Amino acid sequence: MRQRGGRTFLTTRPERSGIISEKQRVHRERFQRAVRYARTSMLVPERKAEYLAAVKGSAFMTAFTAAVTDHMKAPQIDEIDVEGYTGAIGEPIIVRTATPFKFVSVKISIQQANGTVIESGNAVTLGNRTEWGYQSTTNIPVLVGMKLVVTVADRPGKEVTQEHVF
Repeated sequence: MRQRGGRTFLTTRPERSGIISEKQRVHRERFQRAVRYARTSMLVPERKAEYLAAVKGSAFMTAFTAAVTDHMKAPQIDEIDVEGYTGAIGEPIIVRTATPFKFVSVKISIQQANGTVIESGNAVTLGNRTEWGYQSTTNIPVLVGMKLVVTVADRPGKEVTQEHVF
C-alpha cells in the first residue's frame, strides 16, 4: 500500500532480478543527483517557495518532487516570438515556456549566418517567469540570412540552445 496526497493506493510488490544494467546504473546515478539537488533546494526558503507555488493545486506533486523533476528534465523553449521584431532598435523578442520555475536565465544573440555576433544580451522575465523579453540594441536593416540564438539555463545548471533563422 502506498499513500499520496491523503489517498491510499494498492500496488503489486516490485520484482527484482538483482541484475543491474549499465543503463539502470546511469539512470540511478542521475536520479541520485536529482534527489541531492531537491534536498538542497528544500533548505533554501526562496527556492522551496518557488517550487511550492509551481505545484499549488496539484494533489500528487510536492515541492520536493517538483525539484527532482526540474533536475531530471532539460529546460525546453516552447516558443520564440519574433513577430514584433523587424531589426530596429528597441523592438521585442519574446521567449516562452510552459513551466514557470524552469528558467533562471535566457541569453539572446543575433548573429550573421557565419556565426559573427552582431549583438547579444540577457532577456528579463516579464513577470510570470513563463515569458522572457529582450529589446534589441542594434539597428539591423536586413534580417535575411541572420540568425537568432536563444540559450536558456535552468536552476540545476542545464543549458539548451535553439536557433531561429530569419
